[in-house]
Amino acid sequence: MHIDQIYIQYLKENDSKGIQLIYNKYAKQIVILIKQNNGSEDDGYDILQESLMDIYHMAHQRDFVLTTSFGSFLSLVCKRKWLNALKKKQREQVTNGEEELLYVEDKSYDEWEQMLLQVDRENHVMEILGEMGQSCQDIIRRCLVEKQQERIAESLGITYAYLRKKKSECMSTLIKKVKESNIFKSLK
Repeated sequence: MHIDQIYIQYLKENDSKGIQLIYNKYAKQIVILIKQNNGSEDDGYDILQESLMDIYHMAHQRDFVLTTSFGSFLSLVCKRKWLNALKKKQREQVTNGEEELLYVEDKSYDEWEQMLLQVDRENHVMEILGEMGQSCQDIIRRCLVEKQQERIAESLGITYAYLRKKKSECMSTLIKKVKESNIFKSLK
């Protein structure tokens, strides 16, 4: 889970202060991105709003876990949405006043698809983890977030050696279940 997961929570909980923070932090860069790609300022704000709504729906439909910075993720969603809008309007070709054709290159599509695939895989792994025992869930989740394993062991009331042994066992079980998963195989 990325530290920017807080922005997903702001959207998911419809937190007006958090959403305002997102606009304050990212609106200008998205508008510039859209304007640099044959759009207007209004197009930029429209794309930002639509993209935030898409992320909001994604967060509500499943336990969405952000694995990259929110700014990068939002930019990819906005790029994809804007490229789709350009395709609808003019099939990726835009004419200027001199009737010259400009090509809008779509490099972000593959990145976007790869990111969605990665998010699906990570969410599926977390679903499988959720089916495991509470002890394994606690250990793996804490070790994903915290780096000081000695502190984790202390807070769980176990020895550091036991934590390492249990974490190894839990990870082996998780890996085995992930490899056996038919859904995971279909995501390759």
